[in-house]
Amino acid sequence: MFEFNRWADERLLTACGQLTDEQYAREIGGSFPSIRATVAHHAGALWAWAGRFEGREVKGLPTATEVPDIATALRLIAESHGTLVREANRPAEELHQIFTFRRMNGQIVSLPRWAALRHVVNHGTYHRGQIANMMRQVGAAPPSTDVLLWAIEQHAAEQAAAEQPASQA
Repeated sequence: MFEFNRWADERLLTACGQLTDEQYAREIGGSFPSIRATVAHHAGALWAWAGRFEGREVKGLPTATEVPDIATALRLIAESHGTLVREANRPAEELHQIFTFRRMNGQIVSLPRWAALRHVVNHGTYHRGQIANMMRQVGAAPPSTDVLLWAIEQHAAEQAAAEQPASQA
């Protein structure tokens, strides 16, 4: 789940790095006004969830000003990835344990740990779709970030590695 999420984020954000500054910051409208604002929200949300799983209280997400470019967004995503993978790799019984955190509006929420983790991946898929749509609106072609493509690539890499002679491994 999180290996796919990381792959898809890196793939899409690398493509966003090819946009002009004007395309990246152009106000298009939607849930967030620009690609830049949507990328900042997405990277900030991953950072927030990693912090919650580390036991930190998250009072807000980084703003688009605090995540001004792709390099900063990729750094936040990379920093968050290790924590999220560790959480996802917990034993099944721990994934079913209740996870309690405080939302940014102050509400205390309790739910199974797996549900929070599933939300993180679903949230990423949702916002990557928005970013892809916004890229089309500024005249750019987004890459595919479909889980099926990721699985095909992973399977091909595993097959190639298995077929490699032992002396080359």
